[in-house]
Amino acid sequence: MTAWASPGLLSADDDPATALAYVTVTFAVTVETGDPHPAAEPVDAIISALLGRGFAMLTSMDPGALRAAPALPGWSGVITGEDRIRLGAPGEQFYDGDLGAAVPARWRSTALTRGRLVVLVATRLDLHRDDRAEQAHSALHDGRLLAGQVPPRGSPVP
Repeated sequence: MTAWASPGLLSADDDPATALAYVTVTFAVTVETGDPHPAAEPVDAIISALLGRGFAMLTSMDPGALRAAPALPGWSGVITGEDRIRLGAPGEQFYDGDLGAAVPARWRSTALTRGRLVVLVATRLDLHRDDRAEQAHSALHDGRLLAGQVPPRGSPVP
């Protein structure tokens, strides 16, 4: 399944001490399933599967909510070079690819220094459009935005 990732930094009042590194992952397809009973709502199969793997549904995008995202047992984020990451658990690959052209300054060092990288997952999100923030808020309100934290590994880039 094709996936894309986009990194970001979040901090209170631009204070580096409170900075939080995150990466948003989304997919080229949406997989929904349904129940044949009348009035049954469709279920997003990707979101459902990731909830079962330890991710939590976000109800807020504030820094405190992201810091409170659960640790994903056994998962890690291996940051290679300045613009690539591999996310997954032993024997499983969730994402292995580039981070796009706009990796924020201090993103890598913030993730490595903090020792946690927040992984946001959303379905029906187009990272190539300019309205990513609005799309993320729609995903949040629609129950399609999940979060978890992984320990990042990598060497600081000079």
